[in-house]
Amino acid sequence: MERVSHMKRILIVGGGTAGWIAALYLNRIVRRIGCEVVLVESAEIGTIGVGEATIPTLVHLVRILGLNEQELMRRCSATYKLGIHFEGWMGDGQDYWHPFGGSGMAGGIDLYHFWLKRKKDRDDCGHYSDYAVQTSLAERLCGPTEDVLRNGGYAYHLDANAFAQYLKELSIAEGVRHLFGTVGEVTLSETGDLKAIDIGGDRRIEADLFIDATGFSGLLIEKVLGDPWIDWSNHLLCDRAVAMPLPPDEAKVPYTRSIASPAGWIWRIPLNSRTGTGYVYSSAHIQDDAAAEHLISVSDLSKRRAADPRFIKMRIGRRTEFWKRNCVSIGLASGFLEPLESTGIHIIQKAVLLLADHLPKSRIDPPLRASFNEAMGRLYREIRDFIILHYVVSKRDEPFWRDARSVPLPEPLAAFLSLYDVCGLMNTKSLDLFPEASYHYILAGSGRFPERPIAPADVINIAAVGEALAQRRAQVSQGASGARKHDSMMTQVHGQFI
Repeated sequence: MERVSHMKRILIVGGGTAGWIAALYLNRIVRRIGCEVVLVESAEIGTIGVGEATIPTLVHLVRILGLNEQELMRRCSATYKLGIHFEGWMGDGQDYWHPFGGSGMAGGIDLYHFWLKRKKDRDDCGHYSDYAVQTSLAERLCGPTEDVLRNGGYAYHLDANAFAQYLKELSIAEGVRHLFGTVGEVTLSETGDLKAIDIGGDRRIEADLFIDATGFSGLLIEKVLGDPWIDWSNHLLCDRAVAMPLPPDEAKVPYTRSIASPAGWIWRIPLNSRTGTGYVYSSAHIQDDAAAEHLISVSDLSKRRAADPRFIKMRIGRRTEFWKRNCVSIGLASGFLEPLESTGIHIIQKAVLLLADHLPKSRIDPPLRASFNEAMGRLYREIRDFIILHYVVSKRDEPFWRDARSVPLPEPLAAFLSLYDVCGLMNTKSLDLFPEASYHYILAGSGRFPERPIAPADVINIAAVGEALAQRRAQVSQGASGARKHDSMMTQVHGQFI
């Protein structure tokens, strides 16, 4: 039998953001070799679609895909996001920022170490996040400046369902074959690989590579191929969410709000057409009805609710093998971590871009699959540990928060904190997604400081440290001066919302 020189068909099962990002990006690559991309989704099964906040890597993807940002924002009711404001995580009235930008360098050393030296010596240097221009812009309710836009130091709040629809239209226009159907019998090859899927109506589709975008059900990767789920609920206690969109706020703040609550936290996300809000909580610490009542009680009920509360069960963990045999899982089929740092879409796009780099030609070489699985596992571990960190350094005193602080620390996070606690050093080899500054914002914002700065910063005269900090503050002030109000920018993008 003549050996096939390349793949003939990639079959994506499931739509939503995961399926359509994969369809659009992979089709642009494989259509050059005559490989067809087919996406099958069920008309009856909806998507979760509550993810509304993103991180700056999506801006990078938008630019890779050559999308028109203004059109995307209009289509997806999007607003700008400059960071996250954590409210009450250290106790009522105790807030801190995680801005999407660095604080700068001094003498080739991250400014954090000079700030730490000054704080330990005089404590007159303000909050560490004050040295990021995004914090200054957010506090002034301004949108990104030209410099921030050019450097990609921002993200979006967007309607996830509208985003998926936008990607769908682009994908179909570029030749992706779209079918509606419900997966029935799945045929395996003699070697145990996926061979074909029956989607009803006497339709049977064969493919060389299958992508499972079927959400938590993991229809192909788990139910057919039996890949085990790795449960991380012992590390992250929140396993439920109740979402309740509200009408749009008059002032659309350019940041996500994360509001600490008795059994978890509440998100507030300003889209142009609505305000996304929801309560992520632990079912071991609060009942569903009580969680919904709490969410309603802290929401602005002077406005009419846009919808009734919607409950979501969250399965915390990841796949053992994200790519098993000839099936690659993406999105919720590959794993799920609570959306504290808005990483859901990033995990999807990382998997798609990584798969593009590892695409097989005519057979699936084990080294490709192993490399993909190792990289995705590393990403999930990093995000898991970063989320756990927020709870470990929190200071609220309700039972949930005490329990969340007391979870067993994964070994990489325990080692990471042990090193940091000495002199603020970080093992940057383990950081693929969040930069060193992100960890400093969370740790400094919570008041967890190392014993001392690193030696090169510690031996510098305190007056020189003050000059370096003052210079950075001047840069931040200059960078934020003349910035446009976020509301004004959104009016220009969307027009006056009625």
